[in-house]
Amino acid sequence: MSHMVDTAHQYNTDDAAANAIREMIAKNTFGETERITETGLSEKLGMSRTPVRIALRMLHAEGLLVKLDGRGYKIRQFGRDALKHATEVRGVLEGLAAQRLALIGLSSLNRERLDKSVEATGAIINRGIIDNEAIEAFAVADLIFHRTIMQGSDNYFIEDCLRRLDAMPRSDLQEVLTSDRVNWSINRVIISHSQHLIIKKAVEAGDCTRAFNMMREHSSGPLEYRELFKPIAFQASQTHDLINR
Repeated sequence: MSHMVDTAHQYNTDDAAANAIREMIAKNTFGETERITETGLSEKLGMSRTPVRIALRMLHAEGLLVKLDGRGYKIRQFGRDALKHATEVRGVLEGLAAQRLALIGLSSLNRERLDKSVEATGAIINRGIIDNEAIEAFAVADLIFHRTIMQGSDNYFIEDCLRRLDAMPRSDLQEVLTSDRVNWSINRVIISHSQHLIIKKAVEAGDCTRAFNMMREHSSGPLEYRELFKPIAFQASQTHDLINR
């Protein structure tokens, strides 16, 4: 029994170390050529070297790290094609989560979370201003929406695979919101909010097919949307400049 408890504890510690390093990778904490060592990470994370060593091996096996000659690793650099492929996979996984949630049904807690999320994004649109406050509010509301669907799917493997993808750079709304094209940002938020409403309605109605298709489109579409809204943003910017001359 003691051995089983120790093994579970070790697994949780290793998993926690891996998640912490994934988050650091997602936040671009490491430089492109920086040597990442278990000793250095142990100090940063406040963990012993054993779970960090195991976590580094896990992330190397997942393809997020490259083994260097001697000791240490460096971050694997992903090109645009890899980003596109990762976005496609994310779309399928999140679509599957929405499909399963539509099949299982919403708990009262998950229904409340989705309601609050769409209320928050609707308020951002009604305010009509994209600033730091709006960006932060949208990021929180969007996170609540996606996590509620992911966790409500009751499938650990969906959650685990999406967690791994979180370490990849994402072409989501955060990129769009920090753009200097304010009108582009407003349009993109409106699209996202509208899709959230459609997904929520499909899940509530138990429409598994629509929930899957809409969530897949919503999660994998931002790369295409970025190109789609560029001319709109450019035209809006020119009109704004003419009006203010």
